Amino acid sequence: MRGKIQKKIDMLLSLVIIVILLPLFVTIIGQRMQLEELIYGDAQQVIDETVTERSTEGDGAGNSSVEAGIDAAEIEQQLVGIVAKEISADAHEEALFAQCVIARTNLYDAKTRKSAEPEALNVEEMRALWGEQFEECYERLKLCVEHTEGEVLMWNGSYAYAAYHAISAGSTRDMAELYSEAKMPYLKAQVCEADVVAEGYLSVSYLEKEEFAEACNRLFAGSGVKNTEDVVIETRDTAGYVTAMKVGAVTCDGEAFREGFGLNSACFAISEIDERVRIVTKGLGHGFGLSQHTANKMAEEGGSYREILTYFFPGTELCNVSDGK
Repeated sequence: MRGKIQKKIDMLLSLVIIVILLPLFVTIIGQRMQLEELIYGDAQQVIDETVTERSTEGDGAGNSSVEAGIDAAEIEQQLVGIVAKEISADAHEEALFAQCVIARTNLYDAKTRKSAEPEALNVEEMRALWGEQFEECYERLKLCVEHTEGEVLMWNGSYAYAAYHAISAGSTRDMAELYSEAKMPYLKAQVCEADVVAEGYLSVSYLEKEEFAEACNRLFAGSGVKNTEDVVIETRDTAGYVTAMKVGAVTCDGEAFREGFGLNSACFAISEIDERVRIVTKGLGHGFGLSQHTANKMAEEGGSYREILTYFFPGTELCNVSDGK
């Protein structure tokens, strides 16, 4: 009898623990989904559209906020939600300052061009992301926005394309290698040694050979892939990201393959191990511009946000829109 009673007590305790912990699990899963949406979003599409737009522009196109009729106060109000979506609120302060400048630059640029603006989290989404730390995180980002008020990156009289990603493959990418027509000489390959030991730098996935071939044929119509050997990486850029490959009869770039297979980046290698297909991926994101992990490490080592921005966007000017630039 006593054993049965104890068993019932144990079951009740288990149910109570589940009820208590369930909201925590839901919050954690929600945060992970939001981060994955950020990492696996339409970043490459944005890059393609941006390069296309800028390759048709003349040098020195003026982008004055006064000329564009942009409300500076409205811009500053939007930035907390944008920065909250783009970077972790517990990053080093100087790294957050750098991200605020990036977000402001891209927002001014989008408003000037009347193109898609950077996505932002609303208050409800920020509450869900930060939970009990909402007020603390919100105030921290708000102060970072205020600290950099009005600051933007300019190049040759235009807003710079302030690209960023989570973790590089050990070096950022040179935009000119992928888009020779791009007028973005400030997006050069920059060494990021700290990234190669970052959590999330390396990702390894396995697929059965038949599963891999089926996926290739589904994602790339007419490819006719039968064996792993039918998928060949042809060229990479100097940072190691795939720029051209053959998926059977279909030619594509690394970003298209990355998107199709849900890989962390276009810096990947494909091989057969123990009768299965292994895909090893380095880095997290498209690899252009600022690496948030290295930026955070630079900040921890005493680097200022101005030094961080100078490193990742050499040749650009840190200006204030209030100066009429």
